Amino acid sequence: MNPVIVLGMHRSGTSAMARLVNELGVNVGTNLLPATESNVHGHFEEAAFIRFHDALIARCFPKRAPFCEWLPLTNTEVVYTDADRIEARAIWNAHCTSGSNAWKDPRTSLFVDLWLEVLAHAKVIVCLRHPYQVHLSFLRRGEPFLHVDYSAAILGWNVYNQKILKVINSLPQDRFMVVDVDAAFRDPRQLTEGLAHFLGVQITSKAFDAVAPEAFHFEDDAREALGHFGDFLSEAEATYRQLKQFDFLNRIALNVAPISSQIPIGLEEARLIEFEETHGLRPKAKKMLVRSIAVDRQRLTALYQQAVNIGLEKDRLIEDLSRLNDCLKRRITDVERPSDCLVTSR
Repeated sequence: MNPVIVLGMHRSGTSAMARLVNELGVNVGTNLLPATESNVHGHFEEAAFIRFHDALIARCFPKRAPFCEWLPLTNTEVVYTDADRIEARAIWNAHCTSGSNAWKDPRTSLFVDLWLEVLAHAKVIVCLRHPYQVHLSFLRRGEPFLHVDYSAAILGWNVYNQKILKVINSLPQDRFMVVDVDAAFRDPRQLTEGLAHFLGVQITSKAFDAVAPEAFHFEDDAREALGHFGDFLSEAEATYRQLKQFDFLNRIALNVAPISSQIPIGLEEARLIEFEETHGLRPKAKKMLVRSIAVDRQRLTALYQQAVNIGLEKDRLIEDLSRLNDCLKRRITDVERPSDCLVTSR
């Protein structure tokens, strides 16, 4: 069976998709991250892939969102080394040894060209979600970077999805499947049948329950406004439309206003706020921002306590090292003491 890679920006339904892939009998891993409050069924991510991708992001994407090391704000051409290729193969071989044949980590989207070089026959599932819906999802989760750079989620979304778009444009259509999750998650049966056909596997009874529409925020109150998103943030909208044309449920381009010219760099935040104000979305966004301050305070309190604990542990370590140092000094003194000063017993 071909290796399977689940791609997509964070907050784009990749966890639900990986769960569905897993329920269809394509194992996504054994050493998976635990479930969290924002992902109650689990993230379905292997730690080894995350560590590898985080190191690549730190090296290749110097401009990232504040307080968010995995969110690049500008695109760049990534140059891979032989060591990168060797490590990728080693991670995949270990993954296969554990009985797995697929994985999901949104960061993979930034380096999928490397993985398709290492795994030449891999199949790719792309989870597509409108950039503004992703922005709202980050707001709901209370991400602190939005207080510093309100447009960071949109910029990061564009970087992730431009990388995906570049790669799938060079792939045969039987090697990738683009899923607009806003539509597909409303009809889990059709999604499950389409995904099973793409993967060439049999449908299991549990698979139909892997995607729970009631647990997904569809942001329907923003739906009408999305048709005008391109008037304000044209580059992200253009990327979305190009990917949308491959959507397995609806390959027709969205009915939106013509894409305007790219806006000057640095004005994205102002244009995003203007979009929200023009279409009546700003009150909801501000309310979510205010609510996220409470989340950030909890995080700050936890970080402060962690720092205090580290400080206490540091003090204990210093005391232990001091005692050890004193003990070593005494031992050295004993060893270096002239032999004629030593008392010998008969």
